[in-house]
Amino acid sequence: MASSYVPGVMSGFSEKMTMKERFINTLQAFGGGYFFSYIGDYEFEKVKDVAKINRSWREVLPEASYVFTNQIPILDFPAPTFDKIIPIGGISVNTKRGEMKLPEKWDKILNIRKKNVFISFGSNARSMHMPEEYKKSLLQVFASMPDVTFIWKYEDENDKLADHLKNVYLGSWLPQNELLADPRLNVFVTHGGLASTWELSLLGKPCVMIPLFADQNRNAAMLQRHGGVEVLNKDNLDNPDLLQKTIKKVLNNPNYKKNAENLAEKLNNLPTNPREVLVKHVEFAAKFGKLPSLDNYGRHLSIIQYYLIDIFAIIFGILLIVLYIFYRIFRFFLSKVSCKNSNSKAKND
Repeated sequence: MASSYVPGVMSGFSEKMTMKERFINTLQAFGGGYFFSYIGDYEFEKVKDVAKINRSWREVLPEASYVFTNQIPILDFPAPTFDKIIPIGGISVNTKRGEMKLPEKWDKILNIRKKNVFISFGSNARSMHMPEEYKKSLLQVFASMPDVTFIWKYEDENDKLADHLKNVYLGSWLPQNELLADPRLNVFVTHGGLASTWELSLLGKPCVMIPLFADQNRNAAMLQRHGGVEVLNKDNLDNPDLLQKTIKKVLNNPNYKKNAENLAEKLNNLPTNPREVLVKHVEFAAKFGKLPSLDNYGRHLSIIQYYLIDIFAIIFGILLIVLYIFYRIFRFFLSKVSCKNSNSKAKND
């Protein structure tokens, strides 16, 4: 864990943190570790008798030949890692535009106006359950930008809330990958879930991120470093003026598109392909089994040993002894000099 410069899973900080932010990030890192460990232990206790398993994740995970993570190093914050942790982030994203076919309905809608904005807050936080003040705020933004088509993932297509707006189209399910790959779509307004983050990054789409919970704040901070994203707080959803200003900023400033496309160019030309990496490592593990040589011994150390507290304590102790010796020598010579000066003064008197 390097909480001094690596944001935790639930953190919204960048890698450049103030002292206060480093303190909060450290608390979040320890708290997050405890929380996810508790979930793992709880689930193991619930399924061990049903599934007839005797070994928990605490025993199995360290012995795994490899651990695959949904991460793209060049996109994420730089962090220390182990050789057995293999990043395969973005493996599920289809970046082959020639193989993607947008449904006819949405293809026609994208042709209506020159500018198109896609809005989706994911599958867990449903737009239909959004507070009314947030809905009204978004509708006000849509009404103020009649020359822009807004495609909104809204789970109740029969809802009449946007019937008075000709530039708004609702869909309970939308072909997100295909929409983001279409050059006619200009901006993506998203909550910043990990799947959406990978898709917009690999497909080079500028966006406005409005994180809601969990890892979404970290995803937003992670993407903001690359210059193709503007980030708002979820409380800003009831501020139509700020929403409109931000969407227009990303829509009309070509730097956002340029930076997003540059990032996508890098991600699509990485030296390694996540699918090939996954297959080759699985084949290697299947052939050779467990790889104890990759097991990091640091997990067996105590906190005192891991952070070298015992070493620093010894060094600090030695420094104190040396300083004390010098102090006693200095006092000794000082007393001698004082005594000599006193004797000389007495003789002169």
